[in-house]
Amino acid sequence: MTLKIENKLVTDGQALSTRIITLRNQSTIPTFVFRRKVLTVNDDDYERSDLSWAGLGTVSDSDEHSIDYEPLGHAMVVLLDSLGGPMHDSGMFITPEQFSSMVLIEPYDIDLEGDDRIRMRPDWNPKKGDLFCFLLNNHKEYHECVGVVGNSLLVSHGHRYLLNQRFDLEYLDAFDESEIEDVEVPYK
Repeated sequence: MTLKIENKLVTDGQALSTRIITLRNQSTIPTFVFRRKVLTVNDDDYERSDLSWAGLGTVSDSDEHSIDYEPLGHAMVVLLDSLGGPMHDSGMFITPEQFSSMVLIEPYDIDLEGDDRIRMRPDWNPKKGDLFCFLLNNHKEYHECVGVVGNSLLVSHGHRYLLNQRFDLEYLDAFDESEIEDVEVPYK
């Protein structure tokens, strides 16, 4: 099934306006993105999944025990909605380990400036399992993408992402954010 050219132009325009809003919003959060990578087995005599996981094996990359995160690039994030999280057993507070938020995410090339950042999109898109390091004035907060939702029935219209905060990944040091003008300037 193909879309009429008018529908494609409308959805492309809506996706572009979402990108502009996300990259230039006053409340945007600069992030550095990591992609989950399953480490391969060097010894070909056995399969790690056969020895590590009985039964059905791993259902997704999230079940893998031997993973690492490789640097992917920069993105801007706009928080659309804070979804909270599950209540603690006592009912006194929300468990912060499962705090969720709905966001817009737009990757960009940090070496470009002005309108070139909007026009020239990097060759990667956020995926489920990606890790976002929020850069907040020398404080780093890690959030994992656990879901992708379309903005409409048309895929080309754009996406919203569901992020869960992660507290167990403090060992991933993105870089010294004070060296990056984009991160330093908006927070002065």
